[in-house]
Amino acid sequence: MKKSHLLPVTITIMILCLSVMGVNGLILPLPDWAVRSIGLLMLADLPVLVYSRIRFNKTINKEKRSL
Repeated sequence: MKKSHLLPVTITIMILCLSVMGVNGLILPLPDWAVRSIGLLMLADLPVLVYSRIRFNKTINKEKRSL
């Protein structure tokens, strides 16, 4: 069975985006273009993250049923 590395990549992107947004809110205000770019990246990453999580759960459930 082919392993997909989409879930760890999307989780990593989301963690990085959230940490940059945390830096923006708590430590150092970032320029407007940076905040908008990170926001767009998060918006694009969220549906991919949900899709990859659902696919991951389906493969786990399928493996459990086959045992």
